[in-house]
Amino acid sequence: MNESSLIYDFIIAEFDANDLVNTISILPFAEIDINKENIYPLVNIDLIDIDKTPSTDSLMSFHIFNFNITIIQQRDIKPIKIDSKLLNNTNYIDNINETYSIANRFIDVVENQNNDSNIEIDSRSRVKVLKEWGRGICDGVRFDISLSIPNMGTSC
Repeated sequence: MNESSLIYDFIIAEFDANDLVNTISILPFAEIDINKENIYPLVNIDLIDIDKTPSTDSLMSFHIFNFNITIIQQRDIKPIKIDSKLLNNTNYIDNINETYSIANRFIDVVENQNNDSNIEIDSRSRVKVLKEWGRGICDGVRFDISLSIPNMGTSC
């Protein structure tokens, strides 16, 4: 099995093991929220690019896969009039809590787990908040993560 399959299988398995996640997709960022059949929360895994570290005589080379991970939950608006500006008539705060929990659990697993494929975090961005995003008016979080995997010497 090649490195890209191992990385994708690993990421998908980790999000699939999370009881909060209902849908996992691997679409470009702009196409995440176009499927009306999505069941939220939705995790989207968008591969941005791949780099290979140079190898030296004493060190093994690595492939570095750069992903953009987006986690969204659909916003619900209660049809009641509230004179407050705190968004009490929506589930915005619940959405941010839930989507950040999914992101945080994934990051913790990758940082603290030894896995059979030796996949490790090379770098990651801060977690950014999304408000009223997409067609479905979703809230959520988004972060970039670079995962490294040893070069297994496979060829096409």
